[in-house]
Amino acid sequence: MTPIKLYGLSALTLALLHSHAWAEDQPAPVQPFAEPVVTSEFFQKLTLQTGYGPQDSTVGNGRKVFQSYRYEPSFTWYSPEKRWAKWQVFGRAWVNYNTSQTSTGLQEDNSSNREARERPEYFYSELREFYVRRNLLGDDPRYSLTVGRQSYSDRYGIWWDDTFESVRFNYQDANSSGFLAAGKKFYYYNTDINTLDETDEDIVYAMGEYAWRWTQGHTAGVRMLYENDYSDSNVNDRQDFTGLRAGLFFEGQNLDLAPLSDYHLELATLRGNIDSTDGNGLQSSDGTRGWALLGEVGKRFQDLPWTPRFALRGGITDKPDDGNDGFYLNRIQSDRVVDPERYSSRLISSFINVNVRNLQYYGFALETQPTPRTSLDFKVSDLYLRNENGELPIRIDSDQRRARNQQIALGNNNGRSIGQVVDVNYYWRMFPIAYQGKHLNLNTLVSASYLRAGDAVQSGDDYQLTLGVVIRY
Repeated sequence: MTPIKLYGLSALTLALLHSHAWAEDQPAPVQPFAEPVVTSEFFQKLTLQTGYGPQDSTVGNGRKVFQSYRYEPSFTWYSPEKRWAKWQVFGRAWVNYNTSQTSTGLQEDNSSNREARERPEYFYSELREFYVRRNLLGDDPRYSLTVGRQSYSDRYGIWWDDTFESVRFNYQDANSSGFLAAGKKFYYYNTDINTLDETDEDIVYAMGEYAWRWTQGHTAGVRMLYENDYSDSNVNDRQDFTGLRAGLFFEGQNLDLAPLSDYHLELATLRGNIDSTDGNGLQSSDGTRGWALLGEVGKRFQDLPWTPRFALRGGITDKPDDGNDGFYLNRIQSDRVVDPERYSSRLISSFINVNVRNLQYYGFALETQPTPRTSLDFKVSDLYLRNENGELPIRIDSDQRRARNQQIALGNNNGRSIGQVVDVNYYWRMFPIAYQGKHLNLNTLVSASYLRAGDAVQSGDDYQLTLGVVIRY
Protein backbone atom coordinates (compact mmCIF):
# COMPACT_ATOMS: atom_id res chain seq x y z
CA MET A 1 0.00 0.00 0.00
CA THR A 2 1.40 3.39 -0.95
CA PRO A 3 2.07 5.97 1.80
CA ILE A 4 -0.62 8.27 0.37
CA LYS A 5 -3.31 5.55 0.57
CA LEU A 6 -2.12 4.56 4.05
CA TYR A 7 -2.39 8.13 5.33
CA GLY A 8 -5.85 8.52 3.77
CA LEU A 9 -7.14 5.33 5.44
CA SER A 10 -5.75 6.41 8.82
CA ALA A 11 -7.43 9.81 8.53
CA LEU A 12 -10.78 8.21 7.70
CA THR A 13 -10.49 5.85 10.68
CA LEU A 14 -9.71 8.70 13.05
CA ALA A 15 -12.66 10.73 11.71
CA LEU A 16 -15.07 7.84 12.31
CA LEU A 17 -13.76 7.25 15.82
CA HIS A 18 -14.00 10.95 16.62
CA SER A 19 -17.60 11.21 15.38
CA HIS A 20 -18.56 8.13 17.42
CA ALA A 21 -17.05 9.61 20.58
CA TRP A 22 -18.78 12.94 19.96
CA ALA A 23 -22.14 11.16 19.53
CA GLU A 24 -21.69 9.46 22.93
CA ASP A 25 -20.71 12.67 24.71
CA GLN A 26 -23.28 15.04 23.22
CA PRO A 27 -26.94 14.73 22.20
CA ALA A 28 -27.66 14.49 18.52
CA PRO A 29 -28.66 17.77 16.89
CA VAL A 30 -32.41 18.40 16.76
CA GLN A 31 -33.87 18.26 13.26
CA PRO A 32 -35.53 21.60 12.46
CA PHE A 33 -38.64 19.98 10.93
CA ALA A 34 -39.04 16.91 13.17
CA GLU A 35 -42.59 16.33 14.47
CA PRO A 36 -42.92 16.69 18.26
CA VAL A 37 -43.89 13.62 20.24
CA VAL A 38 -47.47 14.09 21.45
CA THR A 39 -48.67 12.03 24.42
CA SER A 40 -51.68 14.13 25.50
CA GLU A 41 -53.99 16.83 24.18
CA PHE A 42 -56.37 19.26 25.83
CA PHE A 43 -59.06 21.12 23.87
CA GLN A 44 -61.69 23.63 24.86
CA LYS A 45 -64.98 24.65 23.27
CA LEU A 46 -67.34 27.45 24.25
CA THR A 47 -70.84 27.75 22.77
CA LEU A 48 -72.95 30.88 23.31
CA GLN A 49 -76.55 30.99 22.05
CA THR A 50 -79.49 33.32 22.37
CA GLY A 51 -82.78 33.72 20.55
CA TYR A 52 -86.50 34.31 20.62
CA GLY A 53 -89.22 31.74 20.07
CA PRO A 54 -91.74 29.42 21.72
CA GLN A 55 -90.71 27.86 25.03
CA ASP A 56 -88.70 24.65 24.43
CA SER A 57 -89.30 25.03 20.64
CA THR A 58 -92.79 23.65 21.25
CA VAL A 59 -95.35 24.91 18.74
CA GLY A 60 -98.13 26.71 20.58
CA ASN A 61 -96.12 27.67 23.66
CA GLY A 62 -95.65 31.32 24.51
CA ARG A 63 -92.66 33.01 22.91
CA LYS A 64 -89.82 34.28 25.05
CA VAL A 65 -86.12 35.13 24.92
CA PHE A 66 -83.80 32.22 25.72
CA GLN A 67 -80.08 31.81 26.38
CA SER A 68 -77.74 28.85 26.40
CA TYR A 69 -74.06 28.76 27.42
CA ARG A 70 -71.86 25.69 27.32
CA TYR A 71 -68.19 25.20 28.18
CA GLU A 72 -66.86 21.87 26.92
CA PRO A 73 -63.32 20.76 27.85
CA SER A 74 -61.90 17.48 26.52
CA PHE A 75 -58.71 15.58 27.26
CA THR A 76 -56.98 12.74 25.39
CA TRP A 77 -54.00 10.68 26.58
CA TYR A 78 -52.00 8.50 24.19
CA SER A 79 -49.54 5.69 24.85
CA PRO A 80 -46.81 5.53 23.75
CA GLU A 81 -47.59 8.55 21.50
CA LYS A 82 -50.34 9.91 19.27
CA ARG A 83 -48.98 8.78 15.89
CA TRP A 84 -49.02 5.06 16.72
CA ALA A 85 -50.97 4.97 19.96
CA LYS A 86 -51.84 1.52 21.25
CA TRP A 87 -53.82 2.95 24.14
CA GLN A 88 -56.03 6.03 24.20
CA VAL A 89 -57.98 7.52 27.12
CA PHE A 90 -60.59 10.19 26.38
CA GLY A 91 -62.83 12.36 28.54
CA ARG A 92 -65.26 15.15 27.67
CA ALA A 93 -67.42 17.22 30.00
CA TRP A 94 -70.15 19.86 29.78
CA VAL A 95 -70.70 22.87 32.00
CA ASN A 96 -74.06 24.35 30.99
CA TYR A 97 -76.51 27.11 31.69
CA ASN A 98 -79.82 26.90 29.77
CA THR A 99 -83.02 28.86 30.21
CA SER A 100 -84.93 26.70 27.71
CA GLN A 101 -84.65 23.33 25.94
CA THR A 102 -84.71 24.98 22.54
CA SER A 103 -83.84 23.25 19.27
CA THR A 104 -81.01 25.07 17.48
CA GLY A 105 -78.48 24.39 14.75
CA LEU A 106 -75.64 24.26 17.28
CA GLN A 107 -77.27 21.69 19.55
CA GLU A 108 -75.16 18.53 19.87
CA ASP A 109 -77.43 16.17 21.74
CA ASN A 110 -80.90 14.70 21.37
CA SER A 111 -82.23 15.76 24.78
CA SER A 112 -85.08 17.51 22.96
CA ASN A 113 -86.65 14.06 22.52
CA ARG A 114 -86.98 13.62 26.28
CA GLU A 115 -90.03 14.44 28.30
CA ALA A 116 -90.07 17.79 30.08
CA ARG A 117 -90.13 16.18 33.53
CA GLU A 118 -86.55 14.93 33.22
CA ARG A 119 -84.77 17.53 31.13
CA PRO A 120 -81.92 19.31 32.92
CA GLU A 121 -82.30 23.09 32.95
CA TYR A 122 -80.47 26.18 34.15
CA PHE A 123 -77.03 25.40 35.59
CA TYR A 124 -75.73 21.83 35.43
CA SER A 125 -72.66 19.81 34.51
CA GLU A 126 -72.35 16.46 32.80
CA LEU A 127 -69.55 13.99 32.16
CA ARG A 128 -70.51 13.42 28.56
CA GLU A 129 -67.88 10.90 27.44
CA PHE A 130 -65.19 8.79 29.11
CA TYR A 131 -63.67 5.73 27.51
CA VAL A 132 -60.53 3.67 26.98
CA ARG A 133 -59.60 2.60 23.45
CA ARG A 134 -57.16 -0.11 22.42
CA ASN A 135 -55.82 0.56 18.94
CA LEU A 136 -53.67 -1.67 16.74
CA LEU A 137 -55.41 -4.89 17.73
CA GLY A 138 -53.16 -7.69 16.56
CA ASP A 139 -50.73 -4.94 15.42
CA ASP A 140 -53.23 -4.14 12.66
CA PRO A 141 -54.15 -0.42 12.35
CA ARG A 142 -57.58 -1.32 10.94
CA TYR A 143 -58.97 -2.66 14.23
CA SER A 144 -59.70 -1.04 17.60
CA LEU A 145 -61.77 -1.76 20.71
CA THR A 146 -63.39 0.93 22.89
CA VAL A 147 -64.96 0.51 26.35
CA GLY A 148 -66.81 3.25 28.24
CA ARG A 149 -69.37 5.99 27.74
CA GLN A 150 -69.07 7.02 24.10
CA SER A 151 -71.14 8.90 21.54
CA TYR A 152 -72.82 7.52 18.42
CA SER A 153 -74.20 9.46 15.48
CA ASP A 154 -75.14 8.99 11.84
CA ARG A 155 -75.95 11.39 9.00
CA TYR A 156 -79.68 11.80 9.80
CA GLY A 157 -79.71 10.67 13.43
CA ILE A 158 -82.51 8.17 12.77
CA TRP A 159 -80.26 5.24 13.73
CA TRP A 160 -78.32 6.57 16.72
CA ASP A 161 -77.57 10.01 18.14
CA ASP A 162 -76.73 9.69 21.82
CA THR A 163 -74.07 8.81 24.38
CA PHE A 164 -74.16 5.73 26.60
CA GLU A 165 -71.97 3.04 28.16
CA SER A 166 -70.95 0.39 25.64
CA VAL A 167 -68.29 -1.86 24.16
CA ARG A 168 -67.45 -1.05 20.54
CA PHE A 169 -65.31 -2.89 17.99
CA ASN A 170 -64.22 -0.69 15.08
CA TYR A 171 -62.95 -1.54 11.61
CA GLN A 172 -61.48 1.08 9.23
CA ASP A 173 -59.93 0.31 5.84
CA ALA A 174 -59.19 2.36 2.74
CA ASN A 175 -62.50 1.51 1.02
CA SER A 176 -64.65 0.13 3.83
CA SER A 177 -65.48 0.70 7.47
CA GLY A 178 -67.79 -0.64 10.14
CA PHE A 179 -68.41 -1.33 13.79
CA LEU A 180 -70.22 -3.62 16.20
CA ALA A 181 -71.33 -2.38 19.62
CA ALA A 182 -73.47 -3.32 22.59
CA GLY A 183 -74.41 -1.45 25.74
CA LYS A 184 -77.01 0.30 27.89
CA LYS A 185 -77.47 3.41 29.98
CA PHE A 186 -76.63 3.26 33.69
CA TYR A 187 -76.69 6.94 34.68
CA TYR A 188 -76.88 10.38 33.06
CA TYR A 189 -73.72 11.50 34.94
CA ASN A 190 -75.45 14.87 35.33
CA THR A 191 -75.37 17.09 38.41
CA ASP A 192 -79.05 18.01 37.94
CA ILE A 193 -80.51 14.64 36.92
CA ASN A 194 -78.29 11.60 37.40
CA THR A 195 -80.75 8.73 37.93
CA LEU A 196 -82.26 7.35 34.75
CA ASP A 197 -85.85 8.14 33.89
CA GLU A 198 -88.12 5.07 33.77
CA THR A 199 -88.27 5.33 29.97
CA ASP A 200 -84.46 4.87 29.80
CA GLU A 201 -84.07 2.12 32.40
CA ASP A 202 -83.30 -1.53 31.59
CA ILE A 203 -82.83 -1.18 27.83
CA VAL A 204 -80.04 -3.10 26.08
CA TYR A 205 -78.88 -2.00 22.63
CA ALA A 206 -76.84 -3.96 20.08
CA MET A 207 -75.91 -2.19 16.87
CA GLY A 208 -73.70 -2.43 13.85
CA GLU A 209 -72.79 -0.76 10.59
CA TYR A 210 -70.83 -1.66 7.46
CA ALA A 211 -70.04 0.84 4.69
CA TRP A 212 -68.29 0.07 1.41
CA ARG A 213 -66.99 2.62 -1.09
CA TRP A 214 -67.64 0.58 -4.19
CA THR A 215 -66.28 3.23 -6.54
CA GLN A 216 -64.87 6.73 -6.31
CA GLY A 217 -67.44 9.02 -4.63
CA HIS A 218 -70.10 6.31 -4.09
CA THR A 219 -70.74 4.47 -0.82
CA ALA A 220 -73.31 1.82 0.10
CA GLY A 221 -73.91 0.22 3.46
CA VAL A 222 -76.13 -1.56 5.95
CA ARG A 223 -77.15 -0.68 9.52
CA MET A 224 -78.76 -2.68 12.32
CA LEU A 225 -80.07 -1.81 15.79
CA TYR A 226 -81.50 -4.39 18.19
CA GLU A 227 -83.37 -3.07 21.23
CA ASN A 228 -84.50 -5.09 24.24
CA ASP A 229 -86.52 -3.14 26.82
CA TYR A 230 -86.92 -5.59 29.72
CA SER A 231 -88.38 -3.07 32.17
CA ASP A 232 -91.95 -3.39 33.42
CA SER A 233 -94.43 -1.30 31.45
CA ASN A 234 -96.42 1.20 33.57
CA VAL A 235 -98.13 4.58 33.29
CA ASN A 236 -94.75 6.34 33.52
CA ASP A 237 -93.14 4.03 30.95
CA ARG A 238 -96.02 3.28 28.61
CA GLN A 239 -94.18 1.44 25.84
CA ASP A 240 -91.53 -1.26 26.08
CA PHE A 241 -90.20 -2.32 22.66
CA THR A 242 -88.21 -5.44 21.86
CA GLY A 243 -87.21 -5.90 18.25
CA LEU A 244 -84.94 -5.07 15.37
CA ARG A 245 -84.35 -2.06 13.16
CA ALA A 246 -82.46 -2.76 9.93
CA GLY A 247 -81.86 -0.86 6.74
CA LEU A 248 -79.67 0.32 3.88
CA PHE A 249 -78.04 3.61 2.96
CA PHE A 250 -76.51 4.96 -0.24
CA GLU A 251 -74.37 8.08 -0.51
CA GLY A 252 -72.52 9.97 -3.22
CA GLN A 253 -70.20 12.96 -2.75
CA ASN A 254 -68.22 15.24 -5.10
CA LEU A 255 -69.63 13.58 -8.21
CA ASP A 256 -68.73 14.93 -11.62
CA LEU A 257 -72.08 14.13 -13.21
CA ALA A 258 -74.30 16.39 -15.26
CA PRO A 259 -77.59 15.89 -13.35
CA LEU A 260 -76.22 15.72 -9.78
CA SER A 261 -73.14 16.18 -7.62
CA ASP A 262 -74.28 14.38 -4.45
CA TYR A 263 -77.04 12.19 -3.05
CA HIS A 264 -78.03 10.45 0.17
CA LEU A 265 -80.74 7.81 0.63
CA GLU A 266 -81.78 6.04 3.84
CA LEU A 267 -84.14 3.10 4.22
CA ALA A 268 -84.97 1.98 7.78
CA THR A 269 -87.35 -0.80 8.79
CA LEU A 270 -88.71 -1.82 12.18
CA ARG A 271 -90.21 -5.06 13.44
CA GLY A 272 -90.83 -6.35 16.96
CA ASN A 273 -93.21 -6.42 19.92
CA ILE A 274 -94.52 -3.60 22.12
CA ASP A 275 -95.81 -4.02 25.67
CA SER A 276 -97.96 -0.97 26.35
CA THR A 277 -99.91 0.54 29.25
CA ASP A 278 -102.70 3.07 28.71
CA GLY A 279 -103.66 5.95 30.99
CA ASN A 280 -105.96 3.69 33.02
CA GLY A 281 -103.24 1.14 33.71
CA LEU A 282 -104.54 -1.49 31.26
CA GLN A 283 -101.70 -3.46 29.67
CA SER A 284 -101.49 -5.09 26.24
CA SER A 285 -98.89 -6.67 23.98
CA ASP A 286 -98.88 -6.29 20.20
CA GLY A 287 -96.60 -6.94 17.27
CA THR A 288 -95.46 -3.86 15.37
CA ARG A 289 -93.69 -3.08 12.15
CA GLY A 290 -92.88 0.04 10.17
CA TRP A 291 -90.51 1.72 7.77
CA ALA A 292 -89.11 5.11 6.79
CA LEU A 293 -87.50 6.30 3.56
CA LEU A 294 -85.54 9.57 3.50
CA GLY A 295 -83.43 11.10 0.78
CA GLU A 296 -81.80 14.12 -0.80
CA VAL A 297 -80.36 14.74 -4.28
CA GLY A 298 -78.21 17.80 -4.90
CA LYS A 299 -76.35 19.61 -7.66
CA ARG A 300 -73.64 22.23 -7.04
CA PHE A 301 -72.80 24.71 -9.79
CA GLN A 302 -69.12 25.46 -9.26
CA ASP A 303 -68.88 27.90 -12.19
CA LEU A 304 -71.64 30.23 -10.98
CA PRO A 305 -71.19 33.10 -8.48
CA TRP A 306 -71.56 31.93 -4.86
CA THR A 307 -71.27 28.29 -6.13
CA PRO A 308 -74.95 27.51 -5.42
CA ARG A 309 -76.12 24.01 -4.57
CA PHE A 310 -79.75 23.12 -5.31
CA ALA A 311 -81.23 20.03 -3.65
CA LEU A 312 -84.52 18.18 -3.69
CA ARG A 313 -85.47 16.60 -0.39
CA GLY A 314 -88.17 14.20 0.69
CA GLY A 315 -89.23 11.52 3.11
CA ILE A 316 -92.11 9.20 3.87
CA THR A 317 -92.98 6.67 6.58
CA ASP A 318 -95.54 3.89 6.77
CA LYS A 319 -99.15 4.72 7.67
CA PRO A 320 -99.63 3.64 11.31
CA ASP A 321 -102.96 2.13 12.35
CA ASP A 322 -102.70 3.12 16.03
CA GLY A 323 -100.30 4.39 18.69
CA ASN A 324 -98.43 1.08 18.91
CA ASP A 325 -97.97 0.63 15.16
CA GLY A 326 -95.49 2.08 12.71
CA PHE A 327 -91.99 3.47 12.60
CA TYR A 328 -90.84 5.90 15.30
CA LEU A 329 -87.65 7.25 16.88
CA ASN A 330 -86.54 5.62 20.11
CA ARG A 331 -84.67 7.17 23.04
CA ILE A 332 -81.20 7.15 21.43
CA GLN A 333 -82.36 8.44 18.03
CA SER A 334 -83.18 11.92 16.75
CA ASP A 335 -83.81 13.95 13.60
CA ARG A 336 -80.49 15.82 13.91
CA VAL A 337 -78.63 16.13 10.59
CA VAL A 338 -74.87 16.12 11.17
CA ASP A 339 -72.55 18.04 8.85
CA PRO A 340 -68.98 17.98 10.25
CA GLU A 341 -67.78 20.53 7.71
CA ARG A 342 -70.27 23.26 8.68
CA TYR A 343 -73.09 23.14 11.22
CA SER A 344 -75.72 20.66 12.32
CA SER A 345 -79.40 21.22 11.68
CA ARG A 346 -82.55 19.12 11.83
CA LEU A 347 -84.37 17.16 9.20
CA ILE A 348 -86.92 19.91 8.55
CA SER A 349 -85.40 23.00 10.18
CA SER A 350 -83.43 24.11 13.22
CA PHE A 351 -86.76 25.01 14.87
CA ILE A 352 -89.15 22.15 14.04
CA ASN A 353 -88.23 18.90 15.78
CA VAL A 354 -89.94 15.90 14.15
CA ASN A 355 -90.47 12.34 15.25
CA VAL A 356 -90.02 10.39 12.02
CA ARG A 357 -93.45 8.80 12.35
CA ASN A 358 -96.75 9.23 10.51
CA LEU A 359 -94.92 11.71 8.30
CA GLN A 360 -94.64 12.66 4.66
CA TYR A 361 -92.61 15.65 3.53
CA TYR A 362 -90.95 17.10 0.48
CA GLY A 363 -89.12 20.30 -0.30
CA PHE A 364 -86.01 21.91 -1.68
CA ALA A 365 -82.84 23.55 -0.38
CA LEU A 366 -80.57 26.25 -1.82
CA GLU A 367 -77.06 26.52 -0.36
CA THR A 368 -74.74 29.35 -1.37
CA GLN A 369 -71.22 30.54 -0.49
CA PRO A 370 -71.00 34.34 -0.79
CA THR A 371 -67.34 34.13 0.31
CA PRO A 372 -64.99 31.16 0.85
CA ARG A 373 -65.75 31.08 4.60
CA THR A 374 -69.45 31.97 4.68
CA SER A 375 -72.68 30.15 3.81
CA LEU A 376 -76.19 31.43 3.19
CA ASP A 377 -78.71 28.57 3.06
CA PHE A 378 -82.44 28.38 2.42
CA LYS A 379 -84.69 25.40 3.03
CA VAL A 380 -88.44 25.02 2.34
CA SER A 381 -90.46 21.95 3.35
CA ASP A 382 -94.11 20.90 3.12
CA LEU A 383 -95.28 18.44 5.80
CA TYR A 384 -98.25 16.06 5.84
CA LEU A 385 -99.67 13.31 8.03
CA ARG A 386 -99.85 9.82 6.60
CA ASN A 387 -102.83 9.03 8.84
CA GLU A 388 -104.89 12.13 9.55
CA ASN A 389 -106.19 10.57 12.78
CA GLY A 390 -102.70 9.66 13.99
CA GLU A 391 -100.44 11.63 16.30
CA LEU A 392 -98.64 14.72 15.07
CA PRO A 393 -94.92 14.13 14.43
CA ILE A 394 -93.96 17.63 15.61
CA ARG A 395 -93.72 18.91 19.17
CA ILE A 396 -96.91 20.74 20.23
CA ASP A 397 -98.07 21.98 23.62
CA SER A 398 -100.06 19.62 25.88
CA ASP A 399 -103.32 21.60 25.67
CA GLN A 400 -103.29 21.47 21.90
CA ARG A 401 -102.52 17.74 21.90
CA ARG A 402 -105.35 17.04 24.34
CA ALA A 403 -107.86 19.06 22.32
CA ARG A 404 -106.84 17.32 19.10
CA ASN A 405 -107.23 13.86 20.62
CA GLN A 406 -110.70 14.79 21.85
CA GLN A 407 -111.75 15.94 18.39
CA ILE A 408 -110.45 12.73 16.81
CA ALA A 409 -112.34 10.66 19.42
CA LEU A 410 -115.53 12.50 18.38
CA GLY A 411 -114.90 11.63 14.73
CA ASN A 412 -113.66 15.08 13.74
CA ASN A 413 -110.31 15.92 12.18
CA ASN A 414 -108.87 18.86 10.34
CA GLY A 415 -107.02 17.23 7.47
CA ARG A 416 -103.52 15.96 6.78
CA SER A 417 -101.58 19.20 6.30
CA ILE A 418 -99.08 20.01 9.08
CA GLY A 419 -97.85 23.10 7.29
CA GLN A 420 -94.95 24.62 5.43
CA VAL A 421 -91.60 25.45 7.04
CA VAL A 422 -89.07 28.03 5.81
CA ASP A 423 -85.55 27.88 7.27
CA VAL A 424 -82.79 30.46 6.63
CA ASN A 425 -79.25 30.06 8.01
CA TYR A 426 -76.19 32.31 7.72
CA TYR A 427 -72.89 30.72 8.78
CA TRP A 428 -69.48 32.39 9.09
CA ARG A 429 -66.12 30.82 9.96
CA MET A 430 -63.09 32.81 11.02
CA PHE A 431 -59.73 31.90 9.51
CA PRO A 432 -57.95 29.83 12.20
CA ILE A 433 -55.30 31.58 14.28
CA ALA A 434 -52.26 29.55 15.37
CA TYR A 435 -51.33 30.02 19.02
CA GLN A 436 -48.94 27.90 21.10
CA GLY A 437 -49.13 24.92 18.77
CA LYS A 438 -52.94 24.88 18.52
CA HIS A 439 -55.57 26.69 16.47
CA LEU A 440 -58.14 29.18 17.68
CA ASN A 441 -61.39 28.84 15.69
CA LEU A 442 -64.53 30.96 15.84
CA ASN A 443 -67.78 30.56 13.90
CA THR A 444 -71.19 32.20 14.01
CA LEU A 445 -74.63 30.89 13.01
CA VAL A 446 -77.73 33.06 12.57
CA SER A 447 -80.99 31.15 11.98
CA ALA A 448 -84.58 32.14 11.26
CA SER A 449 -87.38 29.56 10.97
CA TYR A 450 -91.05 30.08 10.24
CA LEU A 451 -93.93 27.58 10.35
CA ARG A 452 -97.01 28.34 8.31
CA ALA A 453 -99.39 26.04 10.14
CA GLY A 454 -101.64 23.67 8.23
CA ASP A 455 -105.10 22.41 9.09
CA ALA A 456 -103.77 19.79 11.52
CA VAL A 457 -102.04 22.41 13.74
CA GLN A 458 -104.67 24.48 15.53
CA SER A 459 -102.33 26.88 17.38
CA GLY A 460 -101.50 28.75 14.18
CA ASP A 461 -98.23 30.00 12.72
CA ASP A 462 -95.04 30.13 14.75
CA TYR A 463 -91.39 31.15 14.37
CA GLN A 464 -87.98 31.14 16.03
CA LEU A 465 -84.86 33.35 15.73
CA THR A 466 -81.44 32.26 17.04
CA LEU A 467 -77.87 33.54 17.19
CA GLY A 468 -74.98 31.28 18.13
CA VAL A 469 -71.22 31.68 18.50
CA VAL A 470 -68.77 28.79 18.91
CA ILE A 471 -65.12 29.23 19.98
CA ARG A 472 -62.70 26.29 19.82
CA TYR A 473 -59.13 26.10 20.99
